[in-house]
Amino acid sequence: MHFFNHYSAPIVAALLLAGGLWLAVRRGGKMRHWLILGGAMVALGALWLVFRPLAGPAETPLAGQPLLFEMQSPYCLGCVAIKPGVDRLEKELRGKLVVRRVDIQSAEGRKLASQYGIEITPTFIFFDTAGTEQWRSVGQLDAVRVRTSMHESAK
Repeated sequence: MHFFNHYSAPIVAALLLAGGLWLAVRRGGKMRHWLILGGAMVALGALWLVFRPLAGPAETPLAGQPLLFEMQSPYCLGCVAIKPGVDRLEKELRGKLVVRRVDIQSAEGRKLASQYGIEITPTFIFFDTAGTEQWRSVGQLDAVRVRTSMHESAK
């Protein structure tokens, strides 16, 4: 199951390609069908390159700042879908919140996934200013909960 979660984007792309190939062959394999299929695959690849989440470099968060830890995979459709919301939240709370993204497929990611018991991506863990885990969320991120937790952490 973890394989399908972490690699859902290439699996869906392969299924779309197979379906497109089947349709192109079934409709007679005309040049325009192949061009449409090729264009669709290029567009999907370009969208993935633009929207895929990337893990940041390993850095120690500044003392006294809350941390939002995201365990993600660049090939996970859920991670790709949630990335714009996380980016907006990170931009909005810059200087008040450290957002740390880790790729579950990297050596560091495998170690942290084992340490924190993470199996599904995306997983978010919120740590307060003292470094204590306050809550975790799997599959989605509630920006209101992050803001509320930051307010409580500041007290």
